[in-house]
Amino acid sequence: MTVAILTDFIGHDPAYSLCGVVANQAKMLVAGGINPVLFVRKGWPDRDTYPGCKAVVLDPGKTGTNTVEVTEESGEEISSLEKSLEAHLEDNGIRVVLTHDVIYQPNLWKYHVAVRRIAQRRSDVHWLNWVHSSTDMGVARKTKQFARELMGPFPNSTLVVMHQEEMLRKRNLYNYEFDQTVVVPNAIDFTEDYHPWAKEIIAENDMWRADAIAVYPCRLDRGKQPEIIIEVFEQLRLLGYDARVVIVDFHSVGGDKAKYRRELKAQAARGGVPVYFTSDLGSKYKPAEYHVPHKVVMDLMDYSDLLVHPSKSESDPLILPEAAWKRCGLILNYDLPYFRLYDGLALLYKFSSNIDIATGLPGETNTGYSDRSGYMRSVAGGCAFVLRHNPIARLHVQMRQSRSVEAVWAKSLWPVISRFSL
Repeated sequence: MTVAILTDFIGHDPAYSLCGVVANQAKMLVAGGINPVLFVRKGWPDRDTYPGCKAVVLDPGKTGTNTVEVTEESGEEISSLEKSLEAHLEDNGIRVVLTHDVIYQPNLWKYHVAVRRIAQRRSDVHWLNWVHSSTDMGVARKTKQFARELMGPFPNSTLVVMHQEEMLRKRNLYNYEFDQTVVVPNAIDFTEDYHPWAKEIIAENDMWRADAIAVYPCRLDRGKQPEIIIEVFEQLRLLGYDARVVIVDFHSVGGDKAKYRRELKAQAARGGVPVYFTSDLGSKYKPAEYHVPHKVVMDLMDYSDLLVHPSKSESDPLILPEAAWKRCGLILNYDLPYFRLYDGLALLYKFSSNIDIATGLPGETNTGYSDRSGYMRSVAGGCAFVLRHNPIARLHVQMRQSRSVEAVWAKSLWPVISRFSL
């Protein structure tokens, strides 16, 4: 199956939102195993602007400055455009075409006529029509002798709206019934500028699906207590959350640290908690076994939702302000007095410490639990509270699960394309 994207682009302008929409559609198609044909106008650069796309130039003849200009040559220009487009559809085995503003923009009125003519006689090609504006420019009424061809329902097509709110308005504007309209949000590539190692961890583990992600950069000293995060997230998963943990384990190659990592992995396996160690990238990228670049850490924090910090001993832990900068919800250790500076800005729970909380001096504070799993369940409830009732945290998860390129492809675009590709 081949899919095409129909535009009148002459180049990629990153400041033009429609270019970004098409670029991300191209990414989704290519990642989904489809190398699309991209229809453009003369001037499109030869370079691989949208990797994986085959650019094909169409000539609509004279174009105005987004106005309808019907000339003596328009009929011939439309016929030529129609023949050229249909030949490319046939030569490339195209069965689904994603069109952008073809039924809306004045500059694309000749495309609209040509496409409708093809659609009238080619039931084997389906047209998915995007309109990237909520206004009515009344294009059809301005096309003189061609106006009748642009009236009424568009055959063999589906109207794509970006969200539910605009469905009724656009259906009425473009003569589509309810069952001829689908919702496909515009996708955002949130990880576009991430370090390749961060992108690899995220992509290979389908982390866009997660309801909760905690990232904990730590050397694998036992006093850092990452096992508590696994316990908490086991309870969070029992509450029905798809909860994941990423441990950025630096300076932890051998000795007890390696043994501790094996214990943590076994604990995670028993509890059914997906836990990813950045040191595991060392099998591909040797330096990652010892440490990863700071950008990887910041990118993973940017993608995550929570910093659960159960460490027993810290002076001025840099990961805390880093996580705060990345707008992560903070779940901190009440037994470590430093963390109380964030009271009111974080949720605090008792995880023991190497400070005597009665004096504030070096010593020990050992918190015992009559029901350890019950206590960790209450911490998980705190995590769930942040994720559901903090609007920043909630929207972060919502955007990942609904507007990322992975989410839009899996939940919205692929089902529509597959429906009409046979």
